[in-house]
Amino acid sequence: MDAVAPQLPALKRPAILIFSKTNSYRHDSIPATVAAVEKRVRARGWSAYATENAAVFNPAQLAKFDAVVFASATGDLFTPDQRAAFQAWIAAGHGFVGLHAAGDGSHPDWYQAMIGIGGKYMGHPGGADQFQASTLIVEDRSHPATRHLPARWPWTEEYYAWDAPPRADTHILARLDERGMRLEPKHRMGDHHAMVWWRCEGKARIFYSALGHKPESWSDPTHLALIDGAIAWAARKAGKGC
Repeated sequence: MDAVAPQLPALKRPAILIFSKTNSYRHDSIPATVAAVEKRVRARGWSAYATENAAVFNPAQLAKFDAVVFASATGDLFTPDQRAAFQAWIAAGHGFVGLHAAGDGSHPDWYQAMIGIGGKYMGHPGGADQFQASTLIVEDRSHPATRHLPARWPWTEEYYAWDAPPRADTHILARLDERGMRLEPKHRMGDHHAMVWWRCEGKARIFYSALGHKPESWSDPTHLALIDGAIAWAARKAGKGC
């Protein structure tokens, strides 16, 4: 666990904290993820700060940010004080965007509930079936993250699965069309196989996308537009909710 907080650069608002600490599996796409998110944030004229130091989760430093992005951060990441600071910051109505492994089974229960996970993480296909070309059915094209998407979006991914759909208070933006896919029974969720969603945690805006395992995902313009819209929404600069 991290004990000494980093020294932050000068930040102007809106400011986005990009966090990629891994106390569990580490994806080799993390550098591409962080770079892509930083680029999109700065293209808006906003400030971005990327770190793997969880000691930044203290009241004084968190107060400088409008939203936090978990860039495939994994594991139990916080000391009790850091967790309390993060939860208080969320309770104050800030924004959160979780990307890919930010929704795997390595995270503690309180965090999984916050982002809307409704069941136990069941992993993803392995071996030759790990990455499969399929279609995402975009359920809601009015959200800033999905308004540019077609109703059916072809995508190749390491598709996560859980043993239950997201929490009942989530708003599903896109789900997986499992037809024609090679999936074990434990990885089948039928029409409830959500991949992208949002929810309110009190006044806070919470967004999660299970997409983005491969580094090349982070140079795909359509995917990057989704992430850009998600961050703008989480920072309360676009869209409605919470």
